[in-house]
Amino acid sequence: MKREIAIVGMIVCIAVGFVIGFFIPGLFTPAPGKPLVEKIQDRGSIIVGTSADYPPFENVVGGEIVGFDVDVSQLIADALGVELVMKDIPFYSLIGACKAGTIDMIAAAMTYDPESETGQKRARQLAPSITYIDVVKVVIVKEDSDLTIDSLEDLEGVVVGCQGGTTMEDELEDAGISPVTYERVDTLMLDLDGEGVDAVYVDGPIFETFKLLYDLKIIYSSDPDPLSLWCRKTTPDLLYVINEVLREAFIDGRMFAIWVTWFNATG
Repeated sequence: MKREIAIVGMIVCIAVGFVIGFFIPGLFTPAPGKPLVEKIQDRGSIIVGTSADYPPFENVVGGEIVGFDVDVSQLIADALGVELVMKDIPFYSLIGACKAGTIDMIAAAMTYDPESETGQKRARQLAPSITYIDVVKVVIVKEDSDLTIDSLEDLEGVVVGCQGGTTMEDELEDAGISPVTYERVDTLMLDLDGEGVDAVYVDGPIFETFKLLYDLKIIYSSDPDPLSLWCRKTTPDLLYVINEVLREAFIDGRMFAIWVTWFNATG
């Protein structure tokens, strides 16, 4: 899994050069008044929403939110010359918070596949950045489980858990599975260990973190999904900065350095 993350990351690094041109400011209508970037700089901070229960992407350690998405967000704060303020919000409430202006940006391992129904629904509400990492989704069970599957449809009759409001929930429902949904992934994994559910469907890197706490194994992996940062459609100035920072971080190696820190990627 660690090597897969590194390889996928390198692919994304190459692909960014081709997809960077998707963003055209003229396609968006700026909000009236002062541009958001100027407001952020006047305020002296950028407020980024996340769901801080999803290590290694974001988690609370010693009262501080840390993780891969936090370090990526710090790159954007540094480029703007402001302080980074991370705000912990339930995953299913992040889009509403961003639309309402409670936060300036979302950094929460949120996928954007323009071909999927979930991706299209998200893109109708907010503006996605270029892809900053690809991850696989995995079905995890306890190490002593004898459950095996070839597809999500094979989970029929199995008690499956996932985080609410995610693409995992949508994919399970599309496969005819009614999952048990959780607000927090740490609670989900605790319930798996306690046999409250038979299996869970989460992003692959989550397994790498929680296998250190519980005896777990992967029985199914999906194709890689792209992740994006998100902001309001009416703030193309911020989206431009986000995309430029990501593009430059791929070129100068800072993005790979963050991968190494959080995914132990070695190439």
